[in-house]
Amino acid sequence: MTYWSSSRRDFLKAVAGLALTGNSLAGTRGPLQRPVLIVGGGLAGLAVLDALQAAGRPALLFEASARLGGRILTLRDGLQPGLRAEAGGEQVMQNHQRVRRLAGDLRIPLIDYPLLEGDLLFRHRGRMLRFRLPSDLPADLTDGLSALEKTQWPHRLHLAYTEHAEPLADDDPRSALQWLRDLGLSRRGETFVRAFAAVDPERTSAAHFQRIARREAAGGNSQVLAGGSDRLTEALAARHAQSIRRNTPIRTVVIGEHSATLLDADGVAHVADRVVLALPLGPLLRLDYRPGQPRWLARWDEARVVAHELKVHAQVDPQEFAALGIRPHIMGFEFPRMTWLLPERSANGKALLSAAAVNRQLARLQEARLRGVQAMDRVLRQRLPLLRSLEVRTRGEDWMSNPLIGGAYTYVPAGSRGPSPALREGPLVLAGADFSAYPGWMEGALQSAEVAVSEILRA
Repeated sequence: MTYWSSSRRDFLKAVAGLALTGNSLAGTRGPLQRPVLIVGGGLAGLAVLDALQAAGRPALLFEASARLGGRILTLRDGLQPGLRAEAGGEQVMQNHQRVRRLAGDLRIPLIDYPLLEGDLLFRHRGRMLRFRLPSDLPADLTDGLSALEKTQWPHRLHLAYTEHAEPLADDDPRSALQWLRDLGLSRRGETFVRAFAAVDPERTSAAHFQRIARREAAGGNSQVLAGGSDRLTEALAARHAQSIRRNTPIRTVVIGEHSATLLDADGVAHVADRVVLALPLGPLLRLDYRPGQPRWLARWDEARVVAHELKVHAQVDPQEFAALGIRPHIMGFEFPRMTWLLPERSANGKALLSAAAVNRQLARLQEARLRGVQAMDRVLRQRLPLLRSLEVRTRGEDWMSNPLIGGAYTYVPAGSRGPSPALREGPLVLAGADFSAYPGWMEGALQSAEVAVSEILRA
């Protein structure tokens, strides 16, 4: 496959008089149609490449690092053979049909998380409280809850409120917390919602919170890709290895009337009639746009806020759960708010226990996170003393400080009005979970790729 490039000197000469008008640099069409250029080798970018190639449209993908996958990152180093940890994309819900279709196409099985058998545990005031039904919880945990709230599972209280509420308009000015209070959420119930909702209800718009909560409630039992989430991205990359340029960061985007020119870190210019920016919101906003940042991109900055999470993983003996007669989920108000076992087992019977910190819990973990795995090990041992085999082996990627990612997912902030901004402007098309109806999910990356390819093929 050939593509257009020039030296930095040639590029600057061209930009001065041609690129902004769409003349000369943008004039090739018909049989010599230039490849679509894709910036970003995460799941969205790879899915765009795969779909365009399948449609007979040439495309070339640039990835800034040596690793493909973006916010899909499967960790195996330091773990027993057969085990893996997921630092990013992990769960596949029953309603994630795009992920399921792609996994089937790539012949990657989906497997269930371990069955929820036995008692649940709730950590509260230094105690491990066993319960099978919400009504089994002791009074000092449920005092202050409304009669309705006392019948709901602690980790699904926010879902119970949103499931049967009337749909909200996008321009509803309330935060999710204000809206839930209007629905009858008690002050005590706020404690449960803050702990177990993935997005901060105080900062998130009510309409956005309702949408993601309803999808979560309708998602059914979670599954995971057998062997690791990175099997998706590795399989897509293997299909199109000749059309991928790794270690090629794009620094500058020059926007013409009918074309766009990308300038990489080595000063090479790449010109195309269509450019797909398949990047998270943070690094997308840091690109150098000429003659200036598009107004529609600035509106995305106003419409979405980047959030973060940190995953921690420990090897355990799953037989400890069976011996104690408890399910492989332990919950609490402080970190770890929820732990869960991945389904694989090593040859010596070890399993991987995962936990994630979100929202306010991140700040409380800052010191332990900076001091490394040993400090995190002490935190978990203090809070899960019943698991004697617990051994922290790895902690998830710090997405917030990673300049290529800049955060784990996005949400619509409280007070943000109206529908999401456009995904296409001139020669540029956006793709990525941040710009989808499923921010933070692999399903969102594939949904956005689907929309981007549709826009390109329709043009």
